[in-house]
Amino acid sequence: MKRYVSITCDFDLAIGKANLNEIVYRLKKHRDSLMLRMLKEILVAYDDLIMERLTQTKIYPSKMRKGPGRHVRKDDAEKRFCRGRKVYRRGYRDRKIKTVLGVLDMRVRMAECLTCGSRYSPLLNALHVAPYCRKETNIEHEVTEAVIDTNYRRLIEGRSIDISLGGVHNIVVGSDIDKAFQKDIPAEELYGIMADGTGVKQHKGSKGELRTVIGISQQGRVVPLGSFVNTSWPEIENVVKERIKGTADRPIPFVYDGEPGLDDFLSGTAEVQRCAWHAPRGLYHALWEDGLKKKESQPQIDKVKQLVGIELPSGDFEILKEEDKEPVRNRYEKSKKEVQELISTFYEKGYQKGASYLENLSKRLFTNIELWLSTGIIAPKTTSLIERVFREIGRRLKRIAWGWSDAAVTNLSKMILIKQYAKDKWEQFWKEKLGIKGYFNIQIQTVEINLCPTF
Repeated sequence: MKRYVSITCDFDLAIGKANLNEIVYRLKKHRDSLMLRMLKEILVAYDDLIMERLTQTKIYPSKMRKGPGRHVRKDDAEKRFCRGRKVYRRGYRDRKIKTVLGVLDMRVRMAECLTCGSRYSPLLNALHVAPYCRKETNIEHEVTEAVIDTNYRRLIEGRSIDISLGGVHNIVVGSDIDKAFQKDIPAEELYGIMADGTGVKQHKGSKGELRTVIGISQQGRVVPLGSFVNTSWPEIENVVKERIKGTADRPIPFVYDGEPGLDDFLSGTAEVQRCAWHAPRGLYHALWEDGLKKKESQPQIDKVKQLVGIELPSGDFEILKEEDKEPVRNRYEKSKKEVQELISTFYEKGYQKGASYLENLSKRLFTNIELWLSTGIIAPKTTSLIERVFREIGRRLKRIAWGWSDAAVTNLSKMILIKQYAKDKWEQFWKEKLGIKGYFNIQIQTVEINLCPTF
């Protein structure tokens, strides 16, 4: 169906006085109302065409009536579709549907099937609008986009969407955003994996724990692997392992900052690496518990920073000569030996906390070097990327998610992750949800100015 929409507007312009700002301001005022009126006219034309096809059966063959006339059989408990495509006209029914442009208020045609006697609206069936639907899905899209960046009340006050606070909350809690976290990810696409947690305030001032796992693509981009609230790390581990395929053929580095419960996270799937930036920082706190002040512990902290700061040569590992790899191997062996000597020194001086911390740290401190020497894979050695991710999540959640349930915080954190770091998946998710398949297109042909008839 191809039709032309004609729009006639009149404007009164004070010559020499009207400025650009005022013209744009006035046009903006009419933007939504103009689009709403266009929507109504398009649907009226569509309604007329469908009814014409279903009633003028001598003109239109059955193939042209198959889609628009689809309806459920009358009094059918199994909700099967009727094969009849001939109808009687049965007047109109008023219908109101909320859209992002405003409230669509129009009369839709009613029809009665000649085969089963069912009464229905051919237009609403063709548009895939449920019998008791009061809003279209673009509202959910608009609200979701807005709530990621602001709180509920500001969203309602700052936009023209007619929706209550409870309505916004129901959209967030009822979101099926989980679909975007279910697809498998090949291991060869990942450069590394990171995980971390942060606190969130929940109902009645209780403190919850938000935990997030991300992958890093070969291009250095964030790949969301999952976001969870008040969920144990073993449960999260099982979910993430299910999504990553092919890890037996290619080891993946897993980097963390010492979060409790992550020492054996993704064991058998990834090679564990402690964050090289958090290592000296954690040692400072451990030595402080042993009674050392900053001035006394600083030399040991500086030494650990130097030991973990091994730089890998640039270039393809496969074409590097053995003499180019040897300095890295020698530096690695020397650093490991000096870490063990430092642990022994701590024990001798009675620094039990510092020695225990450094001993546990040493097992996972040089994983990136060992991985490079054996496979040539250059692994990340700091958690700076996931720290930035948590800043993005935290600055939104901690402002707008106070007092929320686990489901609401989980869904919103996933929305932030996908929209911010996987925009292609975000767009694809909404295109599938809205049913955007290229079945409707509209272009502006011409915009002309004509003299007023009474001028």
